[in-house]
Amino acid sequence: MKRFAVIMLLCMAVPAFGQQYQVPEITVSKDKVRVDGKSYYAHVVTAKQTLYSIAKVYGVSLQDIYDANRNLDLESKGLKAGQVLLIPVVAAVPAAKMAENDSAPGGEGIGGTPLGGDALPDQPAPEEQDGRSLFPKLRELLETLASTPGEDSTFVADIPEVINVSILLPFGAGSMADSKSVDFYSGALLAARDLGNKGIRMEINAYDIAGGKLTYSMVNNADVVLGPVSEADVMAAARMANVGRYVISPLEPRTAGMADTLRVIQAPTPARAQAEDAVSWAISDMAPGDSLVLIREKGKTPGETAQALIKALKESGRRYATISYDLLDGLQIQPVFVDKSSPNGTTRYLIASDEESFVNDAVRNINLMAYKKQAVALYGPSRLRSYATIETENLHNVCSHVSTTYQTDYMSPSVQAFIMAYRALYGAEPNQFAFHGYDCLTYFVTMCSRYGRNWFHRLPAESGRGLQTDFSFGLAPRAGQVNQAVRRVVYTPEFETVLQ
Repeated sequence: MKRFAVIMLLCMAVPAFGQQYQVPEITVSKDKVRVDGKSYYAHVVTAKQTLYSIAKVYGVSLQDIYDANRNLDLESKGLKAGQVLLIPVVAAVPAAKMAENDSAPGGEGIGGTPLGGDALPDQPAPEEQDGRSLFPKLRELLETLASTPGEDSTFVADIPEVINVSILLPFGAGSMADSKSVDFYSGALLAARDLGNKGIRMEINAYDIAGGKLTYSMVNNADVVLGPVSEADVMAAARMANVGRYVISPLEPRTAGMADTLRVIQAPTPARAQAEDAVSWAISDMAPGDSLVLIREKGKTPGETAQALIKALKESGRRYATISYDLLDGLQIQPVFVDKSSPNGTTRYLIASDEESFVNDAVRNINLMAYKKQAVALYGPSRLRSYATIETENLHNVCSHVSTTYQTDYMSPSVQAFIMAYRALYGAEPNQFAFHGYDCLTYFVTMCSRYGRNWFHRLPAESGRGLQTDFSFGLAPRAGQVNQAVRRVVYTPEFETVLQ
């Protein structure tokens, strides 16, 4: 077993200047939370409150608040209404302010605790109360989130001082995914460096699980688990996971089905979601005079992706024509394409087939329509551009619109910075697996730094945009989650590839 550890140091920023407007009355929060063994008040910021006034009311320094809320970057960004600040609990809080929140007789403090004393018998200390009393403003936002079957999905902040990350990949020489794993890990390390420069502290433990060397501690001693790769290993890791632990499948799109019953987070967008987006894209592009045409292979049962495309098209309620033919009839089918085309607008095509030979023939027939000066546009999932028999020139000729998981904009400054850093550190060019490692670690560790160990329940509310991959999770009531984000790429007749 190989084990690598990387500790990212906390960076201190310059305190912000005090704000100059008059603030309203501030009272001490009734809610407390425990983070890494320390007790904090959960203070909800309202309009016109300042850090100085909040610190004064709670009897703490500005630096105490900065240190407790590093994930908010208060020094440079300041306060925002609706934020939840963690305020360290000190020995004494001004009695006048405390009394304003007291509803119990006899001089009791927050939650029925005598001032300066221990909790009353049979009365839980505030920081040990049921999580439903914590963060009332956040709970309003989270009421619409899907709950995990059989588990308490209540959001309670539990932000670790150091985020523990497990990366479970087959690094071993001779394993099928070893080179991809090294590239993924290399990108993840650069993400860790950049997050460390932003003040996020983490420890990364990378394990070689070639040959199925998974253990209980690899999964359950981490706040964020990236990997494994194969379907079998992802399932094994998910079955080891305790309540509150989630396994992020970073590279295998076929593990999406596990999210229904296991605590698995599918990072690559599955082909089904890509096909559904292709249909939505084609419909949204329709203009007066355009026609929509579905192409399918006669006598063949559509595959999973093709079925998803057909279903999405039917459920859209949009009118469309169908061209159905056998592959052997491909050379004689051109008159049907002419008959189904739009005489005055653009004919927008969707191919409902997972068979490369048929898709290639359909693209050939659409290409012939383009040579006849017919305005055409083809829509489909990323598989469309992965077929070896389809020439890239034809993808441009038919103005292909591809809904994909991965696409890199090499003109982006952040992408260029990553490439330069990767070259300098590793002496090589980053590939899609290096980009994906960077994006995955950046997104999920950032979620943990913002929302603590219960970050999973905030996924539907927080989308993310990476160098190559985007992240967007829905409200599906399942044990895990599946990424639904796609990037839209257009192959123009001018032989440009445009990321929309």
